[in-house]
Amino acid sequence: MSEQSSVTDIQTITKYVSTLVKGGQHQAARDYIDDAVGKEPDSAALLHLAAQVCNQQGDLHGALAYLTRAIKAMPEQIVFHIDRLYVLDRLNERKQLATALEAAIKLAQDNRKYQQQLARFYTQLDQPAKALAIIESLRKQHPDDIVLAFDEGLSRWFLGDTKAAEKIIKKVCDNEQAPSMAHYVLALLRKQTKARNHIEALKARARADQVADTPLWFALAKEYDDLGEHELAFDAATKGNALQKKITPYNEAAELDALSQLTQVAKTWSAQGRGNKKTAVTPVFVVSMPNSGATLVERYLAAHPKVKSLGEFADFPLLLNQAIASYLTEHSGATRDQALQNLNYTDLGKAYLAKLAEVADGHEFVVDKLPFNFLYCGLIKKALPTAKIIHVQRDALDTCWSIYRTLFSDRYAYAYDQAELGHYYARYQALMNAWQSTLGDEMLCVDYEAMVSDSAATQQQLLDFCGLTAAPAQDGYVSLATSVTTARGEPMCQKVYTKAKGRASAYSKHLEPLADALAAFK
Repeated sequence: MSEQSSVTDIQTITKYVSTLVKGGQHQAARDYIDDAVGKEPDSAALLHLAAQVCNQQGDLHGALAYLTRAIKAMPEQIVFHIDRLYVLDRLNERKQLATALEAAIKLAQDNRKYQQQLARFYTQLDQPAKALAIIESLRKQHPDDIVLAFDEGLSRWFLGDTKAAEKIIKKVCDNEQAPSMAHYVLALLRKQTKARNHIEALKARARADQVADTPLWFALAKEYDDLGEHELAFDAATKGNALQKKITPYNEAAELDALSQLTQVAKTWSAQGRGNKKTAVTPVFVVSMPNSGATLVERYLAAHPKVKSLGEFADFPLLLNQAIASYLTEHSGATRDQALQNLNYTDLGKAYLAKLAEVADGHEFVVDKLPFNFLYCGLIKKALPTAKIIHVQRDALDTCWSIYRTLFSDRYAYAYDQAELGHYYARYQALMNAWQSTLGDEMLCVDYEAMVSDSAATQQQLLDFCGLTAAPAQDGYVSLATSVTTARGEPMCQKVYTKAKGRASAYSKHLEPLADALAAFK
């Protein structure tokens, strides 16, 4: 077969498969492409097309298998490598992702966009130093590329060098073509002052009717709040939230109903697990609503030499949902609640521990700070009897105001409307009350206000709960703890301070919809 006819055949096959998919004939598309690959098993183009079909149908493992074969057939094709990296990332296969990155980085070293994507994968693996090495090399070749400059600033921030990050990102923001998110990051890097802020530049750029300018309004809200300009801060936050809500789908009724159902499950839950009672690594789950102080708890713990923090480690809910999906497939007609009651929690715990083993690096304790693990406290305890669960809570209005003036990267769809935020918080609180009643002393509740008032007492409370002895290094925990990121996508780099207590009081007259929503569920 000539090269031209081969290309023509691939185009024909692609067109036919696309027609089947668009017509909803997903299994027919899969069968057709599998048959085509069977006839030409070494065709890299067909293998890649098969991977794309698998990916579209949610079969990530199938996609990975085809991509691995495509790379074997055509190892220099960078598109195959990028697609495999994305699949591995979606599967949370960190060890395989790191190995695949090492192979991918050797290719196309002069391809800016390709290498930049690789750097971002290293950032996602919490390896900002490797990401920075790639970006620095690219910047030597493309010194005027503002997106590369922004990526360098982010990497330096994640490495804890906020002064260098601010200097780089400030130059980015001086460019008319700067991404709007750069302005938001610049606002977050430090507390703004009357002498040093970016308010005039932000005001000149921010448009109330342009979704692309959403980060600018959140930047203004943050900077005005730093300066104590509460009216202006609230106005900017409201405009930012209105824009973000336009592009953030949210089914409030379904979300609240799910929380209510889970609360009923929690009230009668038996958390006694049968297996995984002796583990090489002890998982420590720090759960909370966003912006409640979980990062401070994480920093206390992560400074201990026996503890490693994984930041917002998404594996438990991913593995749980996979287990539920498998159960529902095997038990036709079963409900999700029945699946929750009948899952093999020992196997679920083993799967999670296997993920921890890949990243624990010899530490005896590993912190998982994914906030919405609060949904699964009892399930976690059943799957992982040795796990420590720490619930961090803060004043409801302070928490909700902090959420409302924050732009999150890709989650918390309830955050952009006061009433919806209040309704969600109230249901969260009801669920946590149920878990606390069920788990009792198996879950430690840490009060944010008490923590910032007496950090030493909180630190001792945390150590006692985890069964740890204080280590001298913890005295300097803010500077010594590893660099991990929050839900906003930035590292936590501020020291403990008490001014965050009662922060919402200055905005109380503007937060009536929120307060009413919170009160309605009491």
